[in-house]
Amino acid sequence: MQFKPDAAPALDHLNLSVHPGEVVALVGSSGAGKTTLVQTLPRFVEPSSGQVLLDGVALPDWSLSDLRAQIAMVSQDVVMLNDSVAANVALGQTVDPARVQACLEAASLWSHVQHLPAGMDSLIGHNANQLSGGQRQRLAIARALYKDAPLLILDEATSALDNESERLVQEALQRLMKGRTTLIVAHRLSTIEHADRVVVMERGRIVEQGKPAELLSAGGAYARLHQRGEFSAQERS
Repeated sequence: MQFKPDAAPALDHLNLSVHPGEVVALVGSSGAGKTTLVQTLPRFVEPSSGQVLLDGVALPDWSLSDLRAQIAMVSQDVVMLNDSVAANVALGQTVDPARVQACLEAASLWSHVQHLPAGMDSLIGHNANQLSGGQRQRLAIARALYKDAPLLILDEATSALDNESERLVQEALQRLMKGRTTLIVAHRLSTIEHADRVVVMERGRIVEQGKPAELLSAGGAYARLHQRGEFSAQERS
């Protein structure tokens, strides 16, 4: 896959299989191709060669609506509606107040929402500017819980959060990942350490993969990322 004719491929001779229910963390330096890879799944980007399969079916053979119904995403750049908390959680689906509350509770956000002037019917402003960064991320997690899709993509979902916000978001993510096939693009050890498998990418290729502890002790590419300080090892309660 190339974005410009004279540029190096964003993804190059990449072969990766993810098993149902597996949690796979994609790591590597900036520009390694991690986000490009996960964006092929909902067809935000299209490969120029090769193919991507979901449940054994090539992505172009899915209708776009059916494909995207299988996927929930939480990233640092999730777009929020200038609408109520409930509308943002349901995102086009029928609002079931009890279900919205359950998702907000699981996302560690209900204690805040229930004290808003109109509760879950309170408006959150343009792109959720009435919420803090951590609250906004937890609202995105509540949205993903409400969607209840079998495939979850987390793209820097805990990026740029302080310690307490990161802890609450991480707890919510653990509930969200349970029972779902999950792809994680992350730089925080608190997310990576829960992965079943770590896939290390460099220049659009996979250079190493395995369990986090095994890769660390092996002294290869993953260990070198640690030594260079590529990961943020925040304290967790």
